[in-house]
Amino acid sequence: MNLIERINSNFRENRIFYLLVLTFFFVGILLGSYTIKYMDGVDAKDLADYFTGFIKSINVEELKTNELLIGIIKNNLIIILLIIALGFTVFGAPIILIIDLIKGFTLGYTFSFLLTTFEGKGIWIALASTVPQNIFYIPFFIGISIISLELSSIKLKGKFFNGVGGNKLSINGLAMKLGFFVLLFAIGVLIECYVSPGIIKMVITKVYKLT
Repeated sequence: MNLIERINSNFRENRIFYLLVLTFFFVGILLGSYTIKYMDGVDAKDLADYFTGFIKSINVEELKTNELLIGIIKNNLIIILLIIALGFTVFGAPIILIIDLIKGFTLGYTFSFLLTTFEGKGIWIALASTVPQNIFYIPFFIGISIISLELSSIKLKGKFFNGVGGNKLSINGLAMKLGFFVLLFAIGVLIECYVSPGIIKMVITKVYKLT
């Protein structure tokens, strides 16, 4: 069975998990986007002033990539371990989906805020700040959420339906998929740490001329 056939087979077997994770994630994005629309004007201005000051400092201060790398890993590690750990519990699925909702909300909120900064002309800042690394982060978080839901489903079947047969094979397959998604995350981290700052710096100096 080649890779495409395996992906199609996995999707058919777990389409309910794909549907749930994608639904909660994209609902979170929509909620985050609409939150900006109804934010108090004073709060929005304070955030915009803070962000403007932050990006101006990018061109002045030397970027400490090692500290940035550690910070990125720390910010994501707890939530990653939580999602994976919940997969080894019988009733972890609802919490995993809530986490996906929150992740989507954060992304939608961040993108919409950046989009509306600089009097509604922040499209390039929004794209430069969120898109490069999230090309890899989004599939990663969706992927590990689905893997954890599969694991939780195996646990549930084993506990209540005596679904012991084939569990070892399934878990071995899930571990291989997890390794693939961890690779995606690592690429996203490297991009956020070493590529995105340069793109942001170029945008704020060449497009917005803020520094």
